[in-house]
Amino acid sequence: MGTQAFWQFNIDGSFLDLARTSVVVRLLIILLMFGAVWVTSRYLPRILARGVLSTVRAGRSHPLSPQRQKTINSLVRDLTVFLLYLVAAVVSLALFVDSRGLLTFLGLFSAGFGLGARPVVSDYISGIVFLFEDQYSIGDTVEIDSVEGTVEHLSLRTTTIRSRSGEVYFVPNGEIRIIRNFSRGVFSLASVHVRVKSNHIQPTMAVLNELVTEYRRIDNLIEAPRIISEDGVIGSDMSLTLLAKATYGKGVEVRRALIEYINTHLTEAGVEVR
Repeated sequence: MGTQAFWQFNIDGSFLDLARTSVVVRLLIILLMFGAVWVTSRYLPRILARGVLSTVRAGRSHPLSPQRQKTINSLVRDLTVFLLYLVAAVVSLALFVDSRGLLTFLGLFSAGFGLGARPVVSDYISGIVFLFEDQYSIGDTVEIDSVEGTVEHLSLRTTTIRSRSGEVYFVPNGEIRIIRNFSRGVFSLASVHVRVKSNHIQPTMAVLNELVTEYRRIDNLIEAPRIISEDGVIGSDMSLTLLAKATYGKGVEVRRALIEYINTHLTEAGVEVR
């Protein structure tokens, strides 16, 4: 009888035939269904992730970074598992509740859940948004809500950040408003400030102009630097700034090379740096 009722499933979703079966049969069906969901959740997310990655790659002119691929895989897996278990839970309720009553219950439950658990709902919606917007990826160095560190994990609900001092921060996705991403950009600044006596300004300018002319001697310096005076003050001492742009992420190394170059050549020219 249970088997016959199982196959007499109404296409309108009422589950009336199944509802007339014994509780044991319905519980067995639920157990089998969740078992099938568990098995499916181990393979389906991988297949869907490949499809999403293929779709994203098709609309881009440059290949996806490994960090972005890892991020998409993580979010697709979480979203797929969530939807699978949600569908299984709704079908399980349909075995015990009439379809009209079930729809009413789901409507009331959704409204109540949306009001009572608004932060949680906001976290999951934000996680889905991050799936499609390439704002940051696993492995990027970011600053989120005054927390600076490296993104270690990104799920539908939270972003896990490892700070520079080693602590782990769990930031709800719904709380993220402003993101500062240090891992993406066109260039990094490597400017150097030089302060010398006013009577040494000519040899100092000669050294700096030579550096501007031969800037290619400095690795990762992407264009000729500019020499400016930020304060524009003329006195016993003068301060000059060498505005330099380095390959993104190489600002520290380029600034160190510039300091060594300028200090060496100023010393050779007999200029005392203040």
